[in-house]
Amino acid sequence: MAPVPAENIFLLPGELAFCREPTTVSTLLGSCVAVTLFDRRHHWGGLNHYMVPEAIGSLPDGKVGRSAIPALVRMATMAGAKTGDLEARLFGGGAVLGAQVTVAAAILGDIGQKNGELAREVLAALHIAVVQEVLGGTHGRRIRLDSVSGQVQVETMGGTSAVECVRPPRRAGERCRVLVIDDSALVRQLLGKIIAQSADFVVCGEAEDPFAARERILDLDPDVLCLDLIMPKMDGLAFLRRLMQYKPIPTVVVSTIAKAGSAMRAKVLEAGAIDTIDKEDLRLHGQGEAAARILLPALRRAAHALVTARPQGISS
Repeated sequence: MAPVPAENIFLLPGELAFCREPTTVSTLLGSCVAVTLFDRRHHWGGLNHYMVPEAIGSLPDGKVGRSAIPALVRMATMAGAKTGDLEARLFGGGAVLGAQVTVAAAILGDIGQKNGELAREVLAALHIAVVQEVLGGTHGRRIRLDSVSGQVQVETMGGTSAVECVRPPRRAGERCRVLVIDDSALVRQLLGKIIAQSADFVVCGEAEDPFAARERILDLDPDVLCLDLIMPKMDGLAFLRRLMQYKPIPTVVVSTIAKAGSAMRAKVLEAGAIDTIDKEDLRLHGQGEAAARILLPALRRAAHALVTARPQGISS
């Protein structure tokens, strides 16, 4: 029996991974395409996530199919795979942009279709067989690759775009769902108690770092984020910038390095945060009254905010 995957990796646009250890690699696709590669001999696997078929302006290579697919193949061969043992699967390429006009759409036309065509062309030139295609349609998809078996689980997302540019309003009387992201379990617990004091909010989940947060966001679809900045694996500012490009969510930053007048506070607001709070002002280890007076109004401002995507280049 094949071993159960022990690690989980989630990829954003432009990222790629090839794993020799049992791993589940997942991503969320709209018009983007993911190519998965599976080494039949060694039972290794990986995938990429690219946004457009050909280079546009200064778009990074990882977001361009023409360069991203060969890069994934190189990663596989550097891991010890031979191209003759590799098989590919293609996913994504949906017509999910609707009326949203992007630079890429204006230049390339049907991006999803052209992404799929490019994948077939490049893989054929590399003599790698495509054994499965799940392309096109009008829905986004979430995919999960089991690196041990090469099998891919496909989940159809909502009917417009996998990337939300403006979040829909909540139903009347529905409590705002907050995801708390902080590397300290104690801080998460204390913030949760403060949030629970209000009838407006409910804590829908917690995450100890940005990588865990990405999974929670996809699983829970929170209305508002409460985000720390100093965290392992990825700092909160870098995470916020990526989030606002890919899946914008109203965010309140709570951090000791986001003090009033600081350069960090300016950077956080520029990145798209609705508000910033100095964690020391909350006096979390006190009775909670001061924290509630500061935190809850900030969350309410975020809950009523309309957040638009802030693309770094082009958003998929």
